[in-house]
Amino acid sequence: MKKEKMMKRLAYVLMVFLAVGVAGCKMKQGEVLRPKISGSAGEVLVVAPDHVWNSPAGDTLRKLFSQEVPFLPQPEPMFNVLHITPGNFDKMFHTHRNILIMQTGSQFKEPRLLVSHDRWATPQLLITIQAPNVQEMAKALHEGGDELVKRINDMEKKRIIDYYKHYLATDVYNKVKEKYHILLDIPKGYTLDVDSADFAWISSETPQTSQGILIYTYPYRSEKIFNVDSLMDIRDRVLKKYVHGQIEGTYMATERQITPDFRTFKKDGQYFAEMRGLWKLENGFMGGPFVSLTTVDEARQRVVTVDGYVYAPGQKKRELMRQVESIVQSLKIVPPEKK
Repeated sequence: MKKEKMMKRLAYVLMVFLAVGVAGCKMKQGEVLRPKISGSAGEVLVVAPDHVWNSPAGDTLRKLFSQEVPFLPQPEPMFNVLHITPGNFDKMFHTHRNILIMQTGSQFKEPRLLVSHDRWATPQLLITIQAPNVQEMAKALHEGGDELVKRINDMEKKRIIDYYKHYLATDVYNKVKEKYHILLDIPKGYTLDVDSADFAWISSETPQTSQGILIYTYPYRSEKIFNVDSLMDIRDRVLKKYVHGQIEGTYMATERQITPDFRTFKKDGQYFAEMRGLWKLENGFMGGPFVSLTTVDEARQRVVTVDGYVYAPGQKKRELMRQVESIVQSLKIVPPEKK
């Protein structure tokens, strides 16, 4: 019960200070022209005294941020971490994209997490963690760490999709909207490679990497399809039909030796099932990560799946996958026009 109360308290504090931070940002947005953020995608700047950084609190934070991103073929950390002391935190560092400040002292009666946006740059995330001592801070990070990681990850994806909205591949965007009755924020650089009655394959190719978005629809007959086994079976059936390799007899399939992660959630009142795992080229040697969202278009009595994948042999895939995931998660159903 004690742990549950602590988590609820941290969540409450997070929501309160997030609301305050956003409100403050909106009030000042027209008054101050802030510079653009600096730093690489997936990077977090931690500002902490050495005695905090080298304590159990610092150990807990490093463990949180260095945990492996799930369902990548090779290990990659959730974030890349840079550490500086408060004395070195000058204007050169103020524009960093993700800043996390660790503060301890008797003036802080209990652990709390403060979140604000665009303090020194835009679009910036600033998180301050305060606690009476390093032991209390370590405990709070251990209990509320998942929310902290989610907050930074969500901000990274928000930056990506906000950028994509300004640089849409309008021809692909409009085609998907008109034919499949969905909205997807697909940026320039993506092309529509396959366009059949109920399937589309959209991709961005470079000499080293391939990022793809697959769209497929089928009649909605039962909510029983919303489980990992059914969605894998449907996925493999569709991909075998449409997503072929360069060598005859090869096609994309779900890697079943590692069962994909599966979860359901609601967003803006719409029910979604998310599946995240690894794909392979059947009868071939290619593979990589994928993520899919499946939902029901009730007005048209159909199921819609948007599936994103990455192929990047010998390359880091974390940010490539985060980009693809941002596109997939921009999925919205276009309601039928009222007659």
